Amino acid sequence: MNILYISSGYARVYQFFDSCILTELKKFFGVRVEFFTQLQDFSGFQLICNQFKPDIVFTLLGDLLPIDTLNWIKDQRFRSVLWLTEDPYYTDRSIKILPFFDIVFSIDSGAVDYYKSLQYKNVYHLPLGTDPGVFTPGDKKGKVHDICLVGYPYPDRIRLLLLLLKETPYQIQVVGNMWRKQFFAKATDTNVSLLNRWVHPSAAAHFYRSAKIVLNTHRPYDEKTNQNSAGIINRSINNRTFDIASCKSFQLIQYMDDLPLHFQEHMEIVSFQTNEELIGKLDYYLSNEEERQSIAANGRKKVLLQHTFHHRLKRIINGKLN
Repeated sequence: MNILYISSGYARVYQFFDSCILTELKKFFGVRVEFFTQLQDFSGFQLICNQFKPDIVFTLLGDLLPIDTLNWIKDQRFRSVLWLTEDPYYTDRSIKILPFFDIVFSIDSGAVDYYKSLQYKNVYHLPLGTDPGVFTPGDKKGKVHDICLVGYPYPDRIRLLLLLLKETPYQIQVVGNMWRKQFFAKATDTNVSLLNRWVHPSAAAHFYRSAKIVLNTHRPYDEKTNQNSAGIINRSINNRTFDIASCKSFQLIQYMDDLPLHFQEHMEIVSFQTNEELIGKLDYYLSNEEERQSIAANGRKKVLLQHTFHHRLKRIINGKLN
C-alpha cells in the first residue's frame, strides 16, 4: 500500500504531528510512504501522485491546500482522507474542505454530528493520539510543583487559576505563550511560576512529569477568536489528555461528555465539573500520593493499549470507520 501524506502547512505542534504520523506510518508492514510539503506547488503535487501512485492521500486540516489541488484530489481514484484536528473551534473553515475528501475524521463528536446534520455522511469521530516515545514516565520522586497547567490563557483558565491562588496554598507552574500579558498583571502571588512561551511537546512532557497534578481544561467552544459560527459545543477530550496519561502523570481533567469512552473514571483518570469539586479533589489527591500514582499508572496502560498515533493510523489505513 502506498500512502502520500500531505503536510498541514502549520508550524509548532503541527510539525510535531507531521513527524509522529510519518514515523508511525513507516512502521506498518507493506506500507510505502511519501511526504508532500510544498502545498502551493500544484504541478509538483500532480507529479508525485502520478509517479508514486498512492492508494491513500491523507492530510490534517486541509485548509491551506489551493483549490486546484482540492479539485484534483476529488477527481482521483485514490482514497482521500482528511483529519480535522481543530474541531469544533474552526468549523467555519472545515465545512469548506469536507466536499473534497472521500473520508473525513474529526476529533470532536459534536462536530461530527453537526456535519452529519448537513448530510455529510462520510464523517467519523477519531481523536488525536499520543507518542509514548516522547510522552514517557519520569521519576516518581522529587516533584517540583503541586499543580501544572500547560496551554493558552483563555479567560476561563485565568479565572480558575486566580481562584486556586486565592483559595489554596499550592505551588502552581504555568507554561504557555501570552500568560505574562493576560494573567500576571493580575496575579502577584509567589505560589505561581511562569514559563511565558510555547514549548515543544517534549518540553511539555517534562512539566507533566514534574508536577504532582496536571490540570487539564478545554478551550471554550465560544471563545472570541474561534471560527465556530454554528456554536457547536465541544464534547470530546483534547489530545493533551492522552499526552499527560502517557507520561504516567496524574491529571484532573475538566469533564467532557466523551471522557468515559476513553478512560474509566477514578480508575484511570479523575475529572471535575465545578470549581468546588476541583478544589476538593486537589486537596484529596495531593494528600493521597499512592492513589494518585495508581490512577496515573492505569491511565498510561490504557494509552499504550488504545490511544497512540499508531492506533489511530491503523484505523485510517484499514478503513475502519467506526
